[in-house]
Amino acid sequence: MSYARTPLKGAARARKDPSDVALEQFHAQLCSDIMQLTDHDGEESPGFLDLSMDPGDDWESRLKQALATCRVFVPIYNSRYFKREWCGREWDAFARRQEEQLRTRPYTGNAIVPVLWVGHQHLTLPPTAARVQYAHPDLGKDYLQSGLYGLKQAGRHLKYRSSVWTLAQMIVKVAQQTSLEPCDVELFKDLRNVFEGE
Repeated sequence: MSYARTPLKGAARARKDPSDVALEQFHAQLCSDIMQLTDHDGEESPGFLDLSMDPGDDWESRLKQALATCRVFVPIYNSRYFKREWCGREWDAFARRQEEQLRTRPYTGNAIVPVLWVGHQHLTLPPTAARVQYAHPDLGKDYLQSGLYGLKQAGRHLKYRSSVWTLAQMIVKVAQQTSLEPCDVELFKDLRNVFEGE
C-alpha cells in the first residue's frame, strides 16, 4: 500500500494518529481477505505496508523491493497523498514496472487499484492519478462519498466490511488478469515525484 501518514508534531509524535491506526487495521483485514481468496502460502503478508519494518531496516531498499515484486499497487487516496514526495515516487516506480512489461507483453492491463480513504469530493487528483479509475460500481455511492475511513468513522461497519471485501476481490482479480512480473530494482534509479508540477 502506498499512503501518506498523518503528520504529528512535538509530543503528539509519541502516539499514532487514529487514522493511521485505522489504516493498519484496514491493511490487516484486506490481507486476511486476500488470503481467503487465494492460495497464497502466507509465509509473508500478501500486502506490504512500510509500518511493518523493523528499526534499522533500510527503508528505501525494502520499499523498492516491495514495489518490484508486488502484483498490484494500492494507493490510499486522502487529501495529503498527492502532496507527498515519496507517494509520487512510488507511483513512478510502479508505472515504470508496468511500462517495462508492456515492452514484452503488449496488453497486460493496469495493475493499480486506488482506495478512497476519504470521499472523492475531498480530493484533487493530478492528471497521472485522474487517468486511473477509482469509482467502482461494486463499491457503491456511499464508498464514493465517504471513503473507507469516512464509513468507519460514521459507524457504518457493515458497509465498511463489505467495501474491504469487495476491494480484496478486485485486487485478486487484477493480479490474476495482469500477471505482472517482478522487475530488477535497478529500474527504479532516479525516481521522480510524478505528481509534482501537474
